Amino acid sequence: MKALQLTRVGQLDLIDAAIPNVPDGYMLVRTAAAVICTSDLNDIRANPFHIALPVVLGHEGAGIVAGLGKGASGFAVGDRVAAHPVHPCRKCPHCQAGMEHLCSRMGHFGLNLPGTFAEHFVVRCDRARNVGDMPLALAALAEPVCVCLEALAQANISAGGRLLIVGDGPFGAMTAILAEELELSQVVLAGHHDFRLNFAPAATKVNLKRDDGPPRLRELSGPLGFDAAILAVGSAQAAAVALELLRPKGRLVVFSALPGATPVDLFRLHVRELEIVGACNDHDRLDDAIARLRSRRASLERLITHALPLERYREAIELANTGRDSAMKVAFALDPKEPQS
Repeated sequence: MKALQLTRVGQLDLIDAAIPNVPDGYMLVRTAAAVICTSDLNDIRANPFHIALPVVLGHEGAGIVAGLGKGASGFAVGDRVAAHPVHPCRKCPHCQAGMEHLCSRMGHFGLNLPGTFAEHFVVRCDRARNVGDMPLALAALAEPVCVCLEALAQANISAGGRLLIVGDGPFGAMTAILAEELELSQVVLAGHHDFRLNFAPAATKVNLKRDDGPPRLRELSGPLGFDAAILAVGSAQAAAVALELLRPKGRLVVFSALPGATPVDLFRLHVRELEIVGACNDHDRLDDAIARLRSRRASLERLITHALPLERYREAIELANTGRDSAMKVAFALDPKEPQS
């Protein structure tokens, strides 16, 4: 099969690889769509998680069941499925304590399991869902929706509350779209690109590159401040702005990773009794994500602005890396029946 392999930092190669063996309890999926994530781009650029290379990248994917391992149940060859990349061991202390999404020995596509940027991948049956007639490019967004739902849950914001989302990339826009169901009084999406901000039509949008952007954001925060803020961009400056605009006892959710040491105004944290929490992976939200993909299909499907064959990987990666004013989510379309652009 064809697969995209990260050979070393900065070098991605289209290789011929063996179709994976199917372990007990797993199934083989013929990939129909795999979507590029910001973390894939970070892995290519710097390998911040110190992945043992080479590895087949990609962790957002969907396809058609092509084979079943011994003991696999709940699926049949030909089923159309969405896959979740995180495979908790279910045995470590974290799993036993009910924190399977923070498993200390987890398997993860594109890290220590072969990823979805390939013509086939294997997934444990409990980490997949049958999506029926859902377009498979849309189904490939299941895990992104999962982690956005986790970020919203970590925000712990009640109906009528006010939410700030900083970062207008795919995850910022997706979180704003999903927040529409929370009956909040206001959702503000702040970023730097009108093209991307406009993917969340119901949110109040602020372009921070404009001269009136920062004062407008402070005006929207009001005299009290936002109840919660979600950091959807890996920027220490953005984190500082979000903390500044929180109300007393407000909560900052760190969704996008900030590598290295990050300065935090602990005096502000202290005198306003602020909270900072992380949002990493998701706590069993796959079924909810599939439901949201159906209910919010029109808005979420729009996020996939480009679908290219695997052979055009250089173009796809470049679009995902630099297309701030022309691209949002870039997908690899590996099934000729799936649309390409």
